[in-house]
Amino acid sequence: MTHWFDHAIVATGRLPLFLFLLAFIATFLFIRISVRLIRAQVRWWPGNVTPGGVHLHHEFFGVLAMLLSGFGLVALSRFDTPIADCVLAAIFGIGCALVLDEFALILHLRDVYWEKEGRTSIDAVFVAIAIGVLFLLGLRPLGFSDAATEIAAGPDLGTRIVAAVIVAANVVLAVITLVKGKLWTGLIGMFVPFLLLFGTFRVARPRSPWARWFYGGREGKLDKAIRREIRYREPLIRWKIVVQEALAGRFGVPDRPPVLPVTPAPLPPKVAAPNAVATAIRWRRTRRELRVVPSWRLPVVLVGLAVIAAILCITLDESLRLQVDSGTLATVLGVIAGAMATLTGLVFTAVTLAMQFGASQISVRVIPRLQREPVMRWSIGFFLATFVFSVMVAMDLALAEPDDFTPGASTAIAALLTVVSAFLFIALVAKVGTVLNSAQLMRWIAADGRAAIRRQFPDEVAAEEVAADEAAAEEDPEHGTHDAVVPVGPPAVDSRYPDDARRIIHLKETAARGRVLLAVNVAKLQRYAVAGHVRFDLLVAVGDHVPHDVGVIAVSGDRRDSIAAHKVLRCLLFGDIHQPSVSPAAALQSISDIALKAISSAGNDPSTVVLALDHTEDLLLMLAPRVRADLLSTRATLVGGYRRSWADYVAIGTDEIRRHSHGQAQVHRRLRALYETLARRCPEDQQPPITERLAALDEQIDREWQVRLDRRLARAPDRQGYGSERGSVG
Repeated sequence: MTHWFDHAIVATGRLPLFLFLLAFIATFLFIRISVRLIRAQVRWWPGNVTPGGVHLHHEFFGVLAMLLSGFGLVALSRFDTPIADCVLAAIFGIGCALVLDEFALILHLRDVYWEKEGRTSIDAVFVAIAIGVLFLLGLRPLGFSDAATEIAAGPDLGTRIVAAVIVAANVVLAVITLVKGKLWTGLIGMFVPFLLLFGTFRVARPRSPWARWFYGGREGKLDKAIRREIRYREPLIRWKIVVQEALAGRFGVPDRPPVLPVTPAPLPPKVAAPNAVATAIRWRRTRRELRVVPSWRLPVVLVGLAVIAAILCITLDESLRLQVDSGTLATVLGVIAGAMATLTGLVFTAVTLAMQFGASQISVRVIPRLQREPVMRWSIGFFLATFVFSVMVAMDLALAEPDDFTPGASTAIAALLTVVSAFLFIALVAKVGTVLNSAQLMRWIAADGRAAIRRQFPDEVAAEEVAADEAAAEEDPEHGTHDAVVPVGPPAVDSRYPDDARRIIHLKETAARGRVLLAVNVAKLQRYAVAGHVRFDLLVAVGDHVPHDVGVIAVSGDRRDSIAAHKVLRCLLFGDIHQPSVSPAAALQSISDIALKAISSAGNDPSTVVLALDHTEDLLLMLAPRVRADLLSTRATLVGGYRRSWADYVAIGTDEIRRHSHGQAQVHRRLRALYETLARRCPEDQQPPITERLAALDEQIDREWQVRLDRRLARAPDRQGYGSERGSVG
């Protein structure tokens, strides 16, 4: 190692560059650890530098270090001072690290260090490290070093011209690659020109300048670019963010798709169409998240890989020629194959039990969630793959001649696969236990519901809308938010157009994956509406089963007949079941289903109902400000009838439980606690559904409980159902 360092670094004059890079990386790691400790408010760490109350960012010290070391390097450039050059290079690396760590602040001219824009600083640091490593390896950008040598010492004019043409071609290829949005390919390709060919001749990224200039009228190219972006680029971006946040800490959450309002406004003269590329990417991601994953696909892939692995391992054993007792190996392989066959049967039994229990005792809406559970599919696939691998190796051993090789390595790999299968079996047992445990399953469903709420109603939108509404109320108390007319439900069709001025698009063909509406590509419909000068109103809601030849979308406007029905229907995603991951309404329905099974005469388990109402309350509290902000939004839209109202969510989450809670004091007390909590947290325009249900609950208690003490106890709000006599509401 020392010889290589002396030969490759010191002898070639790259020691200053090595020290620069080493100081750069060390300083970056140190400053990131420092800011993370400051962010965590660790007491023993010094904290920010604030002389006189002024916060000095570390880019200030970085600029000073770069200036001092830069002046020193320039001043000593005429002298042979290797030690001073190394020291100044290290100081320059320290300064560069401090500046680039706050590159995003310089770029945006505001403090975005911990916001999502702050990732730009980490990207800049990674680029600097990559370029430094390439220079340290002796590479030069675009072949300038070799070309300069050829031009200066070339034997004839032709050689010089060829060298100049090569440099010019590399420059052109690098520019094209960068314009196509392939930053890393372009930067590394400057040092390894062969990569520029891939960057130049492959399709551009969908949001790159090249795509905007040349893919506007070429849908095939744009569609191919989007597919590549989703399939290859997005997973790499996610892993890059994981690495960035592991090194530098968590940044702000990424942008979410904009939420369109529900109230149909008069047809505005100008409505901006959503970005086509962003719309396509979001819709493909939604389809991928909601698609039904075949339970057989992963096992088939793993079995195929097991066959290939068995062939390769047998070939490896032929070359290794290990001397192991063949009888022992045959016994081990037989035991492994038998164990895997048994485990596979147990897995099928466990999965079948979980499915039957979920469908009969919990809710049919949880079945797709179980089918998409990776542990179950991986367990089945891995057990079958280990079984096939062991059988193939055992068959090869049985057919071999006495003097042939023995599959020692293959048997060792089969034993390793068996150990992994054992861990997968433990994970499967734990997952089945989760399914059979109603409390854990409801927590599972509630987590899906919260994710659906955040996807459908982003936090930023809700906060901005509510803040703007409250500000308007303070400026004009007479026409504030509490006096605003808020629709109690999403209007189905724009009333400005009579029936004969509307065109109804029907769903006639049988959907291959079911007829339950799972998602709507609102942004794409908005683009169609803007382009066609029409308005779309959905006649069905997400979660509705759409029978044959039933109208799903009403098209209003003078050019309604020019709209292609098949393009509009492509904006609707259908499936078999309205599952919790689709929308918050499905999560509330699933939790309500579990509560109804528990409250039935066969179940008679009010404690489970109380737990269900805990999750229902949590989801409703998350929904309340978001639904209100969405309904109060004044942004123009040409797509309506696709949002549920606040009253809808309250009804879905509580009405069935309330109606079936005959003689259940715990349920009555928990329901009252839920309603009173919502009443305290919700503004006046969201009170009617709550007060109406409180009155209905009072009537039900008066009707069912004849004894005064029982009525008083049933009227007490209690989060635990029966935690105390007087109840408790926090």
